[in-house]
Amino acid sequence: MKEDSEKEQRILDTAAELFSRQPFHKVLLSDVARAAAVGKGTLYLYFKSKDDLYFAVLFREFSTLIDSMRRFLDESALGPDGQLSGVVRILAEHFYARAFNMELLGFVVTCPVTDEWKQLRADLWDLFEGIIRRGVEKGVFRDEDPRLTSRYISGLVRAVCLFAPEGEDLDAVCRHASEFVLRGLDLKR
Repeated sequence: MKEDSEKEQRILDTAAELFSRQPFHKVLLSDVARAAAVGKGTLYLYFKSKDDLYFAVLFREFSTLIDSMRRFLDESALGPDGQLSGVVRILAEHFYARAFNMELLGFVVTCPVTDEWKQLRADLWDLFEGIIRRGVEKGVFRDEDPRLTSRYISGLVRAVCLFAPEGEDLDAVCRHASEFVLRGLDLKR
């Protein structure tokens, strides 16, 4: 069983690398199998199609993102505003560093609507919502509906990473996104 898991991870690692270098339609399963040092038939034991493999890569990356955010929050001694800025940065860095290419990011919109995907999205929103609720309780933020706001934040960061003006660097995007979100939650409004 351990060998199967290692083989599946090798296939996913290889596919992620290939999707990062070329558009989805140019990645062939035979190329993935060859680069992963498995037979094409073996690849089909784990993934029924290229779409299935593609979404497995996305799912793994999304899971990694959630884990990174949780670790940050668990280890953070920052207040809610610092935590929110930190997770916004992690989200933006994820899109910049792990986004295989712009086509891939655009395709995420049509990810499968399975219980696993729904749970991952809910986990992401729950992280943001928890920070916002703690900020409201501490008098740092003002927000009438943290549940909705949590969805805006993830959508905002994803959109700005997808459609950032040419030449915009990661630090500028992170700084602006954090400031934009924090201004929206500011008590002074």
